[in-house]
Amino acid sequence: MKSFRNLWPVAALLVAVGLLITSLVVVSGNGAAAYPADAGVRPDLTPVASLQPASVDEAHVAYAPSVPPAITRTDQRTYEVRLEVLEGVCPLDPAKGISTDMWGYRIAGDAGVTCGSPGPILRGRVGDMVSITLTNLAGNLHPHNIDFHAVTGQGGGAKDLTVNPGETATIQIRLLYPGAFMYHCAYGDVPVHIAHGMYGMFIVDPEAPLPKVEHEWALMQSEWYVGEADPSGLVAFDPDALLLEEPRYVTFNGRTDALTGDNTLTMAVGERARIYMVNEGLNLDSNFHPIGSHWDLVYPEAATHAANEPIRGSQSTLVVAGGGVVVELDGLVPSTIILVDHALVRTFYKGAIGTIVVEGDPQPELYGVTRAASPTDGGSTTTTSPQAIGAEVVIPMDAFNPSNAAHAYEPLDLTVVAGTTVRWTNEDAIAHTVTSGVSDGSSGTPDGRFDSPFLDQGDAFTFTFDEPGTYPYFCKPHPWMRGTVTVTG
Repeated sequence: MKSFRNLWPVAALLVAVGLLITSLVVVSGNGAAAYPADAGVRPDLTPVASLQPASVDEAHVAYAPSVPPAITRTDQRTYEVRLEVLEGVCPLDPAKGISTDMWGYRIAGDAGVTCGSPGPILRGRVGDMVSITLTNLAGNLHPHNIDFHAVTGQGGGAKDLTVNPGETATIQIRLLYPGAFMYHCAYGDVPVHIAHGMYGMFIVDPEAPLPKVEHEWALMQSEWYVGEADPSGLVAFDPDALLLEEPRYVTFNGRTDALTGDNTLTMAVGERARIYMVNEGLNLDSNFHPIGSHWDLVYPEAATHAANEPIRGSQSTLVVAGGGVVVELDGLVPSTIILVDHALVRTFYKGAIGTIVVEGDPQPELYGVTRAASPTDGGSTTTTSPQAIGAEVVIPMDAFNPSNAAHAYEPLDLTVVAGTTVRWTNEDAIAHTVTSGVSDGSSGTPDGRFDSPFLDQGDAFTFTFDEPGTYPYFCKPHPWMRGTVTVTG
């Protein structure tokens, strides 16, 4: 007969498992007491009959990148949100004149908003009871609804908010967990509705407010499955690209310029910013990264309850499709911080880019330049000519992108008379050359007629064409950039 002493490791393991199960029953994931399955409602919630309406001055909706102010009150309240469904053609890549058929949401009655993607940023506090009304405008063509990831209920509310064009529905929901949550249309062929832009963000503040910062912004990453543009610049939804999970565009806040140019975010040296980020998907994970800075704090999964200890000093953070993150960064030196998905094809070629301009005095204790870039022989980075400029060629923004080869030079094919001086000016953010010779699109062979130095943004190169003929040229680091100068007698 075997000794029972040989069975003690198994017994110890069973005891440990039993203790673990017991602890899971006693303590919930956020460190609070767990709730019995038959409790009906969570004991941390104020009964609905005892809730008071939120102050009329308390804002609950805004449009990205703005967010409503943080809710810092100590009690749970009730309030109302009214949304409308929009359908229509909206800009997707304004710099190229590209637009597409978008569906989305706006604040009810806000006639000044004609494009509803992304939808409004909603905000509440844990424990609040929210009345949500959705109206599908009578002129629309499709039924729609909303699935709120912040909502506990059938389909996140989608079943009871399903409305045909011309219909209105209302639900009441309780906010149970803090964080930044996606919402989206979940009607019918759900991927098609999301792919048309039907999504937004719901920020739920924790009981103990997060520390105050100078700036709070909302950023949503999404994918656009569209085909080639027609002559008017309209790109149609491409179901085949959707099935292959190969979006033509990946954007922040619904379009390529939502956070760049005139829409760039700004802060000052010494200020701190908090970004609520949701990856609306629908298929790709996001590798959210600030070029030229760090995430000083990261709240993984956008879970902002007290037990979720934030990560300090992260370079990039993974955000799954349909998930979120809350990150904070400091304005430490004057610079332009570039927000990207570090799967950089999406940034460089598909539009997933944003910028934060940090303004202020230099901070030499943190960063400085001991020698600016210059030729080692002391020469100039640009060439000049005493002749008057007779023709201009521009290297436009994003000329480096192979998909923009047809617009790599403007004009791509230039005709001038003999004796004309042509000037090329680089307006792209990336250095290029103007090199005489033939390129097959993947490599080029210079012929020695003319060759500029590397032209940084704002630099120019000139050359005078004295002899009639055809002069093909290309960019050495980007040989798909090809142009031609034809010189007549």
